[in-house]
Amino acid sequence: MHFTATRRDFHQLTSSIAAVTAGAHLPSAWAGKPSVDVDWTSDDPHLSGNFLPVMRETDASNLKVTHGRIPAELRGVYMRNGPNPQFKPLSFAYPLDGDGMIHAVYLEDGKAHYRNRFVQTSSLAVERRAGSAVFGSFTRPVHVDPALFLPSETPSQIKNGAFVNIIQFGGKLLALNEATTCYEMTEQLQTVGQWKAGTDQPIRMGAHNRHHPRTGDLYALEYSWRTPTVKFHRLNPAGVLASTVSVELPMPTMIHDFILTERYIVLIAGPAVFDVEAVKVGKPFLQWRPDLGMRIALVPLDGGTPTWIKGESFFAFHFGNGFERGNEIVVDFVHHEKFGLESGAPPTMRRMTIDPLRRSFSLAKFSDDRTEFPRINHLHEALPTRYVYAPTLTDSLKVPNPPSAVFNTLLKFDTETGKIARHDLGNQIVGEAAFVPRPGGTREDDGYLAAFTCDPARRRSSFVLLDARRIHEGPIAVVELPQRVPQGLHGNWMAKA
Repeated sequence: MHFTATRRDFHQLTSSIAAVTAGAHLPSAWAGKPSVDVDWTSDDPHLSGNFLPVMRETDASNLKVTHGRIPAELRGVYMRNGPNPQFKPLSFAYPLDGDGMIHAVYLEDGKAHYRNRFVQTSSLAVERRAGSAVFGSFTRPVHVDPALFLPSETPSQIKNGAFVNIIQFGGKLLALNEATTCYEMTEQLQTVGQWKAGTDQPIRMGAHNRHHPRTGDLYALEYSWRTPTVKFHRLNPAGVLASTVSVELPMPTMIHDFILTERYIVLIAGPAVFDVEAVKVGKPFLQWRPDLGMRIALVPLDGGTPTWIKGESFFAFHFGNGFERGNEIVVDFVHHEKFGLESGAPPTMRRMTIDPLRRSFSLAKFSDDRTEFPRINHLHEALPTRYVYAPTLTDSLKVPNPPSAVFNTLLKFDTETGKIARHDLGNQIVGEAAFVPRPGGTREDDGYLAAFTCDPARRRSSFVLLDARRIHEGPIAVVELPQRVPQGLHGNWMAKA
């Protein structure tokens, strides 16, 4: 297969990451690991159950369709990335640590084929040579001996696992990490190396980056724990770095996602800050500092001066979409009362309405459903949208006390009417669902939702397609996968040219 990028091939949102919370051990059905799993165990709920990493890289053709049929008009591949540490971590903070593993389902002529591969990062190479984990976590880094790195490798104290997202842009497939260099992949999931975006050095970019609906440019985020400067790169449709603008915050701040409209970059910065001094006394590297307040920057794409808006603190890992409506900016997102490594009220889907003239914003809640990983039809990114898709958890999942980021029901939010359609998968674990546009479709919701599911009793995974217009109905297709697919983070549909 050959895939080429159009100006709005993907939406990389995310998506989401739920709060790290304490969770009980999963039931005994998870005991007794088959050979596909890693050869270690962990008490961390985000490294056990369906979060337990897999080791086997495999290929399988002509997968069994156990329900419905795969629409013949779908030609492309659904790829999803996620944290899959090969070695037992020294410390681990979901969803900020791990080795990237991409799971792909290729669709053509009504048939499905599966492949999964590790992203061969230089950090993974260091640990494979050492035969064990050597990096700490993103929130609790440890000293890494520079002698472990080859002369061609840049020594680092923080691991780049390239595990958060997989996108297509400029004719390239890119595995993304959290605000560092990304790795180019082939269609068959071979790792090419760090991507340079037409420059002489690997480019740093975040896990979520957004396409402009008119120009086809990609706007990419870069932040650092060393400096309060946040950078936004503009890459042209050929995948070449065109320009960079910088925004200053009071302290080095974690910025997982942002919003793009037709005229603005919208930076929504909750006060989750990096604090080196905290590490020295044994506290987490990332600190929640509500005293710093919420800061929102409206950065004009034409190079004008940013408009700053302040307000009461909250945190957002993921934004569904943002767009301009009259003199206002509308943002649909998942609202966290605090930063995700802190306890707090359940994250919920909300709408932010920003008034640039008054330098103010207001929030409205769509429902009380705990949710994350919001997605839209990516062909409408930065344009007015009506529908947002996201998972939630119901009592029909029979896993007791599941950890964060475990869901079993997909929601469709109608932001105009407030109605919510649901597809409850019962005792099936699901994560983010990516939108798959129907070829020739004209409506915003004309397409499918693609997701991986896992049966916790059978320890088996499936690939599921739902009709996005009628998600409450039965699946369009359920495809049995050759091995368990662990809970992951973000993925996208890449249509075949």
